[in-house]
Amino acid sequence: MHTIKMRSKKRKGVSPIIATTVLIGFTIAVTSIVLLFGGDILEDVQKKQGINLERTLQCDAMHFKVTGMASGRIQVSNDGNEDIHAFLIRYMGSDAESIDSHHRVSIPQGGIGEIIVSGGPGIGVLEKTKIYAKSAAGPKGNIIWGTCGDTETTVTIAQ
Repeated sequence: MHTIKMRSKKRKGVSPIIATTVLIGFTIAVTSIVLLFGGDILEDVQKKQGINLERTLQCDAMHFKVTGMASGRIQVSNDGNEDIHAFLIRYMGSDAESIDSHHRVSIPQGGIGEIIVSGGPGIGVLEKTKIYAKSAAGPKGNIIWGTCGDTETTVTIAQ
């Protein structure tokens, strides 16, 4: 008769308990890293959304009207509930258009200010301007400016 010899296989490897412990430790480490960096990103997004909301609220409270114009100066009165610190001005000429994206003029609530009109070279004869109030949001040193589209006012330049 044949006798069959059974070889016993000795397995060398990591025991299930150690493997499970290492796997749990790795999962905790990865989760901690994701939360550490992801938390900063989430906080930045929340701050930016808060700034955008603040800017929207400021735009809703901004209102101005043109009260006069003489020799290249447009007189503006602030009729809104927020101070205006800057304007976006779109100059439309006979040949082209140009934009002054950040024309600094501070006009407090109820106050009057002047915008000096300077269309720039290459636009031809200045025909009209569109003026938009700009709102500022955020802490000092990190201000985000936004153009308030609902405040659009068109001024026809008399020739």
